[in-house]
Amino acid sequence: MQPRLKNSKKWSPLPQELIKQIQSVFSQSFREHIKGGKIEAGGRIYPEEILIRVGYKAPGNLKQANWDLSIAYKKDKDNVLKLLHLGVDAVGALFEQFFTSENDYDFPRTWEEIDFEGRKVFVQYDTTNNELESEADKLLGLDADSEDVAQGEWDEASADQIKASLGIDPDETEDADDVDVDEDGSSSKKPQTH
Repeated sequence: MQPRLKNSKKWSPLPQELIKQIQSVFSQSFREHIKGGKIEAGGRIYPEEILIRVGYKAPGNLKQANWDLSIAYKKDKDNVLKLLHLGVDAVGALFEQFFTSENDYDFPRTWEEIDFEGRKVFVQYDTTNNELESEADKLLGLDADSEDVAQGEWDEASADQIKASLGIDPDETEDADDVDVDEDGSSSKKPQTH
């Protein structure tokens, strides 16, 4: 997953709870099309860009259909949570096109600007298999994300402000294993056992 803006270097990942909610919503909304397949989701928040990826891997396929969405924002002006919801809605509309299309030949392979609910967003289609890429990086001893995190201008106060706007305690790092997502898409924190 590569950012659209050249100055997007350092980033914070989307919270695991939000990722699980996205996966749950897409799994429920497109369950008649998925039929045993798997929905992947991820994203990053850069100082001036929100990046969302939602993918679908059909059972037995190596190819994974991914939609990437980029939204530019100003941290002092825009509501990041509203933009995330807008982005997820836009990707949902793209998934509808994907599931009703005969093939993926006409989907944009490079960033293409579209207008969605009065906001300019950029989308691109990709067939990278996230699981295979991750395994290849491990075999090569690469941590693809580590270089990006170490670069750029991204002060902790800005990151904490965005996390707070998403309802996340900036001092708390939530592990994906600590969150349960119910069938209706709601989530709850698992009780801690010590």
